[in-house]
Amino acid sequence: MMFGFGDSHSPNPDTVRLVESILLKQLRTLIQEALKYSDGKNLGGEELVFLMRHSKQKMRRFVTYLRNKQNKMILQQPVGSSTIQLVDTPKGPLMEFIERIDETGEFTDLTEFDEVKLERQLRADRISQALDEKRYLEFCKARCRSFTSNYTIQRSLEKLRLWVDPKKEINFKGEALDVLAYYAYQTIAEIVDYALLVRMDTKSGSNPFDHIPGSYYTATMFNGKHQFQEDNPDYSKVHSSQPQITVNEIREVMRRVHTPQAGKLNFGGPIPETHFLFAL
Repeated sequence: MMFGFGDSHSPNPDTVRLVESILLKQLRTLIQEALKYSDGKNLGGEELVFLMRHSKQKMRRFVTYLRNKQNKMILQQPVGSSTIQLVDTPKGPLMEFIERIDETGEFTDLTEFDEVKLERQLRADRISQALDEKRYLEFCKARCRSFTSNYTIQRSLEKLRLWVDPKKEINFKGEALDVLAYYAYQTIAEIVDYALLVRMDTKSGSNPFDHIPGSYYTATMFNGKHQFQEDNPDYSKVHSSQPQITVNEIREVMRRVHTPQAGKLNFGGPIPETHFLFAL
């Protein structure tokens, strides 16, 4: 997953273990925060989704996830079993809950530009263009990794439940584990994003153009060169000789998250609305 988000083809094992420990702590914190809106023992998907209410952009991204998930289920239906009709607004318990708390309609308004998502797609596109067929297939597989498998979804969710709650003290209801898996995926994505931003900051020096929005998604994260300083940056380094994200870079991310005044840690825009819960 880290490779799919922009790390080296062979991530540093120590970095992976550190990211895993951060992820586990984040998920358990999310669970405890969500339990404040339940009876303390039973956790539903609605309580977890409610935590995203302060970020309209992340809520919109989750709405897109729900829509794509439902459309995928529709497309997987046997031919002739029913009329296939893709939908723009999925209906289900979580979507109905979002509509109930969305007083202004901004959570379900998907017309606004999502800069972060576009820059992630740009990064993946730049990498894929430089890869041969074999490496491209490996990169695609990494991009498709998630905490739920297409063919063993229930088994994957059960593993996730045992990981975050090995003593089975919490009763996860309905789609709670699915929302938790989505949070886990987004957390890994943002940790890698921030680590690459930290790397850019260490190499940018005093050049003011190195800090423009989006620069850390392109050439900078591969070879330390800004996208406007080199005509043909070698994006293939992401697969062959791209430096691994280091433990120190992840630690610097966490230092900046907990003490934002110590250094900028944003996507070229406003400071994140949450202090340390990446998925929110």
